[in-house]
Amino acid sequence: MGKNLNGPEKAAIFLMSLGEEAAAEVLSHMDEREIQNIGNYMSALGDVEKGDLDIVNKEFQDRMGGGEMGALGVEGMDFLESSLLKVFESDKVNEIMGNLTTPGEEMGSGLETVRTMDPKVISSFLVNEHPQTAAIILAHLDPKVASKTIVEVPEEIRMGILHRLATLGRVEPRVIRELDEALQAEFRSSGAVSGNKLGGVDVAAEVMGSLDRATENSILTAMDEVDQELADEIRNLRFVFEDILKIDDNGIQIIMKEINQEDLLIGLKTASDELKEKLFNNMSERASLMLKEDLESLGPTKLKDVEKAQQKVIAVCKKLEEEQKISLGGDDDGDMV
Repeated sequence: MGKNLNGPEKAAIFLMSLGEEAAAEVLSHMDEREIQNIGNYMSALGDVEKGDLDIVNKEFQDRMGGGEMGALGVEGMDFLESSLLKVFESDKVNEIMGNLTTPGEEMGSGLETVRTMDPKVISSFLVNEHPQTAAIILAHLDPKVASKTIVEVPEEIRMGILHRLATLGRVEPRVIRELDEALQAEFRSSGAVSGNKLGGVDVAAEVMGSLDRATENSILTAMDEVDQELADEIRNLRFVFEDILKIDDNGIQIIMKEINQEDLLIGLKTASDELKEKLFNNMSERASLMLKEDLESLGPTKLKDVEKAQQKVIAVCKKLEEEQKISLGGDDDGDMV
């Protein structure tokens, strides 16, 4: 290497000098973004020369102990892969290795700046962008900010953007970099991730979950015409069993009268204590005691049976909401009549 080393390069060399076992332990305490970042630098190191190792060794000698160290004699890519395999499954390792980029490309100043902008301002950019580009920008936002942003977008293009977001999947680092460079013409900051998984049905569902009911129904109805299967998948993710916690006590009591008690019993098998307690508190003392006893005596249950029972309860909840008998919660600011 034979040059002035920056911080990330020193960190990469230091990690390699620890050996695979110790490096694996360090990596296990890092999140995927941090691993991706240091991995980018490690992959570009090649065979670390003794002079560079001495520089790092001197700086970290209090932690590493004194003594001369020879060249590492191992390529950064090989070391990273071997270390990661001690921490993650091979599929996850392949994913991380496949997303390695040239050091520095993981920083995205334009996209990071967009994250700090007002939703109305962001929407003004999205209006003039291709739906695919708009979806990538939306995927970098916090879901709540993304929801507020999509509300500001003209109704005729909302569905197209949400459909692209739901089907986005993995985006090549080159595409992110080109978009970021375009945004940097006006904005200046740092930090967006390159090459990570963006969007997806779960992200789209989370964004939709913060929309008011009328906007959500409008988008999903339009999406039915384009991709009904995807629209249904988003609907299924839109409200999950644990979201019953968001329903008020009056709504819980209405639900309890409509659902099959056997479905409730099996569905509660994997429920949180908080959800169980909320349901118990909305039942008579006798009914609550019986349900608790039934739960304690319930033997091992197949996960698919639990999920099936939960879906039946969810179906009742959605039906009651359609009949305007309950509200499923969320950020619905609509008027009550």
